[in-house]
This record gives sequence, C-alpha cells and structure tokens, in this order.
Amino acid sequence: MSSFKTLAEQLNTNVRKLVQRQIELRKAVEQKDDQLQKLEQERDELRQKLEQVEEKNKILRIAAKTEGSDQREIKLKINEIVREVDKCIAQLNQ
Repeated sequence: MSSFKTLAEQLNTNVRKLVQRQIELRKAVEQKDDQLQKLEQERDELRQKLEQVEEKNKILRIAAKTEGSDQREIKLKINEIVREVDKCIAQLNQ
C-alpha cells in the first residue's frame, strides 16, 4: 500500500510540475504574441514611411522631368498625383 502512496505522491508532484510548466509556457507565448504585435505595428509604420518616401521620390522625378515642360503638362501631372493621393486616403479610411 505504501508503494501506491509513493506512486501517487510522485504522480501528484509530476502533475504540479507540468501545471507550473504550462503556466510558464503560456506566459512565454503571451510575451511572444506581444512582441509579434509590436513588430507587426513597426513593420506597418515602416511600410507607410516607405510609401511616403516613394511618393516623394516619384514627385521629385516628375518635377525633374517637367523642367522645361509647359504649364499644361505640369498641371496634368499634379492632378494625377492628387488623384492617387485621394485614392490612398480613401483606402486608409476604409
């Protein structure tokens, strides 16, 4: 009977260890989830900055190309850029 008692105590100890390990792993998973969220947010911010820089680059290229162009062509290109920006704003608002 004492061997059953010893076995039950060992089993109880192992269960407690497993429960404690499960708690530790859940905390680790939560921390990793938080880390992942922060990294995803940072990635999104960097993508947005990249898009802004690309847009500025595009405008600068257009400006360089339009040097010496007539006023009508410049207005058409500016209107095209404004429409693209409006589309981006509309997508962000969705």
